[in-house]
Amino acid sequence: MIFKEIKPQSHYNHGYSDSLGRKSHIDDYSTWDIVKATQYGIYERCRELVEAGYDVRQPDKENVTLLHWAAINNRIDLVKFYISKGAIVDQLGGDLNSTPLHWATRQGHLSMVVQLMKYGADPSLIDGEGCSCIHLAAQFGHTSIVAYLIAKGQDVDMMDQNGMTPLMWAAYRTHSVDPTRLLLTFNVSINLGDKYHKNTALHWAVLAGNTTVISLLLEAGANVDAQNIKAWPSDGGFSYFSSLHECFV
Repeated sequence: MIFKEIKPQSHYNHGYSDSLGRKSHIDDYSTWDIVKATQYGIYERCRELVEAGYDVRQPDKENVTLLHWAAINNRIDLVKFYISKGAIVDQLGGDLNSTPLHWATRQGHLSMVVQLMKYGADPSLIDGEGCSCIHLAAQFGHTSIVAYLIAKGQDVDMMDQNGMTPLMWAAYRTHSVDPTRLLLTFNVSINLGDKYHKNTALHWAVLAGNTTVISLLLEAGANVDAQNIKAWPSDGGFSYFSSLHECFV
């Protein structure tokens, strides 16, 4: 099986920015629909529309709920309001069939992750690419969210649908010291191999040319003799010795 990259979700174009966070006293929000008002955090307009009969569970034409839009834009007051009106905290939606917690995690909104989990959001649910929240946090470099999820009981060695652990994702996608360094402090199984390739975190770091993480893994005692599912050199697989050489030379 060929490994698939996690795809960016098109809805993230509507994530929080400074321009979305600012409101002018001369702006007129009275004609805004509830999705736009949610994205921009216009609480009074959203409350007006809900009280007029809008069903907070109703997804839009992209199969995205108001709770998703509130989560991705870090609108904590609206999340509280929508849940009080019956919004489903773990509703699936969007291109990747994700929960609002998945969306908040991808965007790195720790405060929103904390809030949603207080309302019972389940971080172990997988999205359409087979990832739970700790895998998303690791691959997007959101170290504080990784730490929070571990503190809340998520398994540091949890495998996603492809057998990738948070450490593997961090090694492959995050070219910085953390979250790899953080994960190593939790006694991760550093030499685990993924389900399909039998690549360990060090394999993934080498494949990505992630020299920072390669150094961390070697210092932590990663096995440089481990091989992936193909035996090297007889049938074209590779060992760490050959891969590290190719990476640094």
